Amino acid sequence: MWRYIIRRLLSLIPVIIGISLFVFLLMHLTPGDPAQLMLGEGAPAHQLEALRESMGLNKPWYVQYLNWLKNAVKLDLGRSLRSGKAVSAEIMDRLPATAELAAAAVAIAILLGVPVGVLSASRPNSTFDNVAMVGALSGVGMPAFWQGIMLILVFSVSLQWLPSSGRLGGWQYLVLPAITLGTGATASIARLTRSAMLDVLQQDYVRTARAKGLRPFIVVYWHALRNALIPVVTMIGLQFGGLMSGAVLTETIFAWPGIGRMLVEAINNKDFPLVQGTIMTFALTYALVNLGVDLMYAVLDPRLRSTYE
Repeated sequence: MWRYIIRRLLSLIPVIIGISLFVFLLMHLTPGDPAQLMLGEGAPAHQLEALRESMGLNKPWYVQYLNWLKNAVKLDLGRSLRSGKAVSAEIMDRLPATAELAAAAVAIAILLGVPVGVLSASRPNSTFDNVAMVGALSGVGMPAFWQGIMLILVFSVSLQWLPSSGRLGGWQYLVLPAITLGTGATASIARLTRSAMLDVLQQDYVRTARAKGLRPFIVVYWHALRNALIPVVTMIGLQFGGLMSGAVLTETIFAWPGIGRMLVEAINNKDFPLVQGTIMTFALTYALVNLGVDLMYAVLDPRLRSTYE
């Protein structure tokens, strides 16, 4: 098991390097001068040149990248060009908010999506199944920005039940962003759970369990659901990683102080170190979540444990 984990962690190194190089090149190709943005349009040329030299912005892009990579190995992601603070400190200040939002969205998706998928598979082509699948398709196709605005108009402006923005403490501030972020994941998990359960419920061991006189609840939730969970767990892991990186739009709509919103601000300011560090955080989180999902397979299906030896 440990050998497998070490191999997977080592395989992340070229992936992280490739992502960091791509982002670095992309940021350098975008128009705009960070020094000009920091000092303003009317800054004298000698001040701009001095700032570029002090920050290493006048060096070739590959020299800047190699310097960044060398420091990143020592967990030094540089300093924000806008605030002057350490990038790692900026990320750690915002990361809990994004993790809280993503965890709440995934919890909503699991608590709603899995039961809906199981019930739909247990009653295929029933009224509940048809309504649930239509709702799932609507959830997948509904734009997050439109849904967020509608939730604000209904529950914040009209009914005044929930706050529309910020994270000032209390679960009330989390409800609307979590629903907005988790709707698409709920729909995807419900559809996948239904599909997996339909396949499992046709297996011989399920028919044998029913023939033995076991209660339908035991057959569905103990025998069938456990064997249908492997693709569902995969989807949940991918959704969590995707929600961490996809919270940019939701955080912007609800003024949620997470790293997604910080990333948008850093891109607008051409804050190269902060953009690079934030995207590396997203990539590493996504990869570690996928590793955790792979290890969960051995818990759900003992037949797969030999693959980790």
